[in-house]
Amino acid sequence: MSWPKVKLGEIFTISRGGSPRPIQDYITDSCNGVNWIMIGDTEPNSKYIRHTAKKIKFEGVKKSRKVYPGDLLLTNSMSFGRPYILDVEGCIHDGWLVLSPKNNQIHIDYFYHYLNSPAAKIIISNKAAGAVVKNLNSDIVRNLEIPFPPFAEQVRIASTLDKVDGIRQKRDQAIKLADDFLRATFLEMFGDPVENPKKLKKSPITELADVITGFAFKSNEYINDSSEAVRLCRGANTLTGYLDWADTKFWPKNKLEKLDNYLIKAGDIILAMDRPWISSGLKVCIFPENQRETYLVQRVARLRPRCESYTNYIYSCIKSPAFEKHCCPTETTVPHISPVELKNFEVLIPPDELMVNFHSIVSIINNSLNKMASGDIDSDALFSKLSQQAFSGHLKR
Repeated sequence: MSWPKVKLGEIFTISRGGSPRPIQDYITDSCNGVNWIMIGDTEPNSKYIRHTAKKIKFEGVKKSRKVYPGDLLLTNSMSFGRPYILDVEGCIHDGWLVLSPKNNQIHIDYFYHYLNSPAAKIIISNKAAGAVVKNLNSDIVRNLEIPFPPFAEQVRIASTLDKVDGIRQKRDQAIKLADDFLRATFLEMFGDPVENPKKLKKSPITELADVITGFAFKSNEYINDSSEAVRLCRGANTLTGYLDWADTKFWPKNKLEKLDNYLIKAGDIILAMDRPWISSGLKVCIFPENQRETYLVQRVARLRPRCESYTNYIYSCIKSPAFEKHCCPTETTVPHISPVELKNFEVLIPPDELMVNFHSIVSIINNSLNKMASGDIDSDALFSKLSQQAFSGHLKR
């Protein structure tokens, strides 16, 4: 069955946050201060906001918006429309909207899941105002129509979606633990690359890998995908730990003369050279097996290990803080990495048997992570399917 729809403004009081200005005059270190809830207090994939990094003085409260545990917050600019449930009392700035239930027939977890569902995100995106930076205002949110089942059904739907989401969260935690373990293993086996406590030899990374940057394929000669086309690997395709082919360009096979050196092979390490550091880390990954014919574009680098067992060691070196320090000596954001900088990056040169052992350990961990990633895709699909069924009134008991 389908549920009746109501406008959010009929069941929630919806208000925008506010900031006392200048805000720095109201920030306090006092334990008696009022929690100042910021976008930065959120955690990736988190449902709740449980703590804040900053507090404001009590006199700033009247110039802001007070919020309470159980309120639903929505980001109203930039990453607009992302919901969070409050688990703390505090004040919010104008980057937030707060939805406070008007009655006790509202199960806040249900509304969190609805507003975080793919269907709701599309609706919110279409309604968001602003040409350059999309944003929401209170009136847009008040007029959003949403399915409104009976309270008991709200609880059942939220409970079901919480269980599936919990599976995804556990996988995320396991992947993070594996990453932490590999970093610790690297330090245990080779020592800190900067301090070099094991007194290993240091040499440019070119001693362990052949390093090139891509070819300047002319964009006006790109073609549509076909059996007569090869794929091009650009900076836009190179992300933190994986390749994204959502926006892919293609090149005719009959124009590949003398370009064999730019053909990417499985095990090659691919590094984006322009704006290489993003919020999730360095845009670098290992090119996987069983891929279609792919060629390297300019401003993307390819590091080809001189021995297969060097791969994971080199990859870890590139992802290390030492590489970032090498490229960003002044601690400012680096807009690009030059080929010379990359080739001159000095790494520790440990004995081959150590690199072989490290490669073996990483391979075992990566096999487990790949299985988790496959499961994560399955759980994402399941979560999306259940969300669609739930909010259309067709979630099976």
